[in-house]
Amino acid sequence: MGFVRYSFLICFFALLVSPVMANECSKEDKDYADFWQNYYTPEDAYAFGLKVQSLVSKQDLSGIFSLVQGELQNGPRKEFVANKTFKEVFDEEWISQVLGDDAPCSPIGWRGFMLGNGLIWYNKADDGWAIFSINGAALEIPDNPLLGWTINETIVHPFCFNRPWMSGDNFEEFAEVFEIKKLGQFFENPGLFMGSSISNFAPISPSWCSSDGECEKISLAAQLEQCSPANFDFEDRNGTVWIKDSSDGYDVEYSYQIIGTISDKRCSDLAPNIGVSCNKGYLIGVGDYSGGSMGWDMSYGVYGFFDLPNFGPSIVPLKFFQNKNEGLNFLDEN
Repeated sequence: MGFVRYSFLICFFALLVSPVMANECSKEDKDYADFWQNYYTPEDAYAFGLKVQSLVSKQDLSGIFSLVQGELQNGPRKEFVANKTFKEVFDEEWISQVLGDDAPCSPIGWRGFMLGNGLIWYNKADDGWAIFSINGAALEIPDNPLLGWTINETIVHPFCFNRPWMSGDNFEEFAEVFEIKKLGQFFENPGLFMGSSISNFAPISPSWCSSDGECEKISLAAQLEQCSPANFDFEDRNGTVWIKDSSDGYDVEYSYQIIGTISDKRCSDLAPNIGVSCNKGYLIGVGDYSGGSMGWDMSYGVYGFFDLPNFGPSIVPLKFFQNKNEGLNFLDEN
């Protein structure tokens, strides 16, 4: 029966002559679009969903990835699929789930629109409709993956990888203290400001601290002796260093994974004014999860190990990417 249903779906979408052969959208869909201030129309959303399904039914791999702006937030890179067949990237169960779903007229809240119970996610942006995530596809497997960053025979703790918070408040505090005007560039390339605008690597007291200084200071450069205990318990979860921390009275999970290595020279070039050479640099995926439906808050960036003047051995954030795939593209650049 599964094969018959799959064959029927292939034939059905192959016969589509118009992506809007029927209007399946209801008044409730239109009301929901009003709630989201009409950044989309239900009819356009429905049509785009049918367009995606039509490309899947035709097994048009290049057509599907032509609907991706830049790189996917989650899923294979364009370069990875460029020389592959459709069946090398998607199996029949994946195809059946995507084609067996009804094209939606409304999003799943702020997450966007989905097909195949979340196998494909898409939304409307300034440049039009685009797929931003594809789950369940074949993925790249890194060569000789490393479990954790080892310095002096000790695994580095997840707390050593400072990054912009979801709110951005921590980086904005540093921009305020050190009078950094190019905020977007600072968020993307903090290494360019190390040793120039940011002349002091010590932690700072943020503006939300009370007048008596009762609050935790924030850092960019993570002093190794402060952020990484000599021995800590962690789990190896598919090549990631994973811990659970309850020091604030509730459970938060933290993890990081080494995605790739960059040369010492290239690492140093990302912080040209820091005053010392990079001893080792990696592309790192780092995240935390405190429960709830939002899932893991992940960041992908290049970090370098420097022996900083008047501060000591430290892990320094140098460059961040919108997603893992953009980081992988950076690794491939000469």
